[in-house]
Amino acid sequence: MPWFKKIGIAGAAVLFSWNPEYSLDIAQVDEEHSKLIQMMKKLELADTRRDRVKIVKGVIGEIEEYCRVHFSNEEDLMRRSGYPQLEAHRQAHVQFRKKVEDLKLFAAFNAAEIHQILLEWLVEHILKTDRDYVPYVRKYLAEHPEQVISTTAP
Repeated sequence: MPWFKKIGIAGAAVLFSWNPEYSLDIAQVDEEHSKLIQMMKKLELADTRRDRVKIVKGVIGEIEEYCRVHFSNEEDLMRRSGYPQLEAHRQAHVQFRKKVEDLKLFAAFNAAEIHQILLEWLVEHILKTDRDYVPYVRKYLAEHPEQVISTTAP
């Protein structure tokens, strides 16, 4: 079943929000993922606004900057925990940053489609790719409870 059918996005504007199913049970990472979803929510109804291009460009810029911080935090945590697939995960982040960069060129088009593209990647990434590192990170955090994820997030 395609992700958008599962979460109720089938072309019409649907209010999408954080779902406990997306939780990795790593507080900082879950908080950052939730913030990304909140940023993406701003696109849900942008097509109904006269200033939609400005909204879309602003949201894409916000996402671009926040991903830089989130990916850095996440990759640092994976590195510290000895996650063996760090480089492949890092490449997935690079591909997403390129996708976001490309979406800037399409800001004048359908905000709902941009929203769908971003959400598709994020939900798929959280539900599959990120879940792979969870056992490593949980073990590391259990062994190093004093460790926190460094963040420069806004």
